[in-house]
Amino acid sequence: MSAAETIVSPTPSAPGRRAPRLLAEPIVHFVVVGALLFVAHRLVVGDPRVIVVTPGVRAEVARRFRDGHGRPPTAPELDEALGAWKREEALYREALRERLDRNDATIRTVLADRVRARAAIGAPPPEPTAAELDRWFATHRNLYETPRRYDYSTVAFPRTEKTAAAARDKYELAVKGGAEPRTLGRPIIGGNLTAEELRERVGPDLAAVIARLPVGQGQRFENERELLLVWVNAVEGGLPSGDELHKRLVADWLYAEHTRQTEQAVRAIVDRYRFEERP
Repeated sequence: MSAAETIVSPTPSAPGRRAPRLLAEPIVHFVVVGALLFVAHRLVVGDPRVIVVTPGVRAEVARRFRDGHGRPPTAPELDEALGAWKREEALYREALRERLDRNDATIRTVLADRVRARAAIGAPPPEPTAAELDRWFATHRNLYETPRRYDYSTVAFPRTEKTAAAARDKYELAVKGGAEPRTLGRPIIGGNLTAEELRERVGPDLAAVIARLPVGQGQRFENERELLLVWVNAVEGGLPSGDELHKRLVADWLYAEHTRQTEQAVRAIVDRYRFEERP
């Protein structure tokens, strides 16, 4: 090799020069940002696959055992119950991680019902006023009133009998004296009918008499063919007694008001969301 010849060897790049060029690459930015977000998520939220068994969890598992068995669990039983809880919790979290809850109608319904139940607890209705109960009763009377039914009896004395009037007088006197009508030798005809059914069976005039008769009190009645004695054995239906009616009115009003307030709370939750229709 002559003195004029020189050998030029490549000069190695210094590490300090290569680093700035590497940091300028977009892919490096993406990796760095992702790593930082992952670390931040772990610091704030924790590892989603780490299940912490707190004293509160142990107490709740023990409470459920006690409710189901009527006694506190032994140490082995508590360990077994905790093992079952851990398996269920791991499977539950895995289902959430795989988003299995998103397309299951049953799970959607259960969760929606839980929110609805929480909304129902939020605002218990106050006691109703007398005016509110009156308005409720006026618009819901049919819930409390049933058609009256009249258990009645009649004894007929045909006008064709010359002694019909005297026979009725004698019969009536005997009944007032305490005699049992079934022992007095006359057929007794009756029924247990509503006012409308009475009108169809005995006619409007006699039906009106039966409807206003006090229980146990007899009355005379006449038509073109017969002389009658009629009495009412019992009356069913109509409205409950005052105390019973008041209790039912309060209970029904509270239930309706509770339902209304719950629906109002649910509507407030739904109104927080915006729905968009997409083709």
